[in-house]
Amino acid sequence: MMRKLKRLAGTLLLLLLVTTSILRAQSSPSLLFIFDDFSGKRTGLHYWKNGEMIQLTDGKTDAGASAIAISGNDEYIAGYQYNTGGETVATYWKNKKAVTLTDGKTYAKAAGICVSGPNVHVIGNDGSKAMYWKNGMATSFGEDAKLYAIAISGADVYIAGYQANDQGEYVATCWKNGKAKALTDGKKSAEASAIAISGSDVYVAGFKIDADGKEVAMYWKNGEPFILPGGCRANAIAVSGNDIYVAGIDRNQAGANIVVYWKNGTAFPLTSGNEAAGAGVKMIAVAGNDVYVAGYLDGIATYWKNAKPVSLDDITGKITGMVVR
Repeated sequence: MMRKLKRLAGTLLLLLLVTTSILRAQSSPSLLFIFDDFSGKRTGLHYWKNGEMIQLTDGKTDAGASAIAISGNDEYIAGYQYNTGGETVATYWKNKKAVTLTDGKTYAKAAGICVSGPNVHVIGNDGSKAMYWKNGMATSFGEDAKLYAIAISGADVYIAGYQANDQGEYVATCWKNGKAKALTDGKKSAEASAIAISGSDVYVAGFKIDADGKEVAMYWKNGEPFILPGGCRANAIAVSGNDIYVAGIDRNQAGANIVVYWKNGTAFPLTSGNEAAGAGVKMIAVAGNDVYVAGYLDGIATYWKNAKPVSLDDITGKITGMVVR
């Protein structure tokens, strides 16, 4: 009887361990990164998916990636590819198949991408004009604007960037369905770099130049400004429940970047500013209780999970886009 009980206990323990391992594996998020790679070790443009390098282009011409989005099982990457004439063509890839957005006659790049149902929304430039494409149909935002980020909420399209005013100052701007809303007064330059939507609230991150000529990291909630203490630039923003997360940089006395993220206005430095090849940040995402920040550390493409740095293999460069789901 005792032997049977011991065997039963052993079987139950093994089943518990296997079940726990399966649950842990299922709870681990999927991580995708795009990056600039200056190592010269790879042919063509690649992206990183759950530890695997996936080749996107054949390397016959140079290409770059600026943004990534996931919709269902489909993977979208926005960027550019040089044509044989030496011009960059604004391009996005859906499941590694290229879709060109410009004719290749002038310098053009895709800078952001967002997918909603069957619709693919892309921002970037075509020559000197800021551009927005919906399913390949182009809309110009003019030559005095620059578009950095895009988000979709229901039928509404939100874009963050800046417009130059008549005095030559940059005005941080949020567009909703093509209608511009200025976030700053235009007396000093400011830029809006990132955008996130939570319910009916619109969050935009960026920076402004203050009266002393210093850069100040900040975000806007529905147009209301909030200064981020100890920061020069805010480059990314995410909202999880009632919590607001922003990633950006501060600078030390020598002018070196210090990567920082803020949770509800409290700063958490991730680097010291003493890195020989510098540090920077481009993205932030939240999955459950985990906070992911992506950029570069000491010249190596790196992401931080809960403040712990993880390098992407041997990529000399920086992460330019991230999806965590």
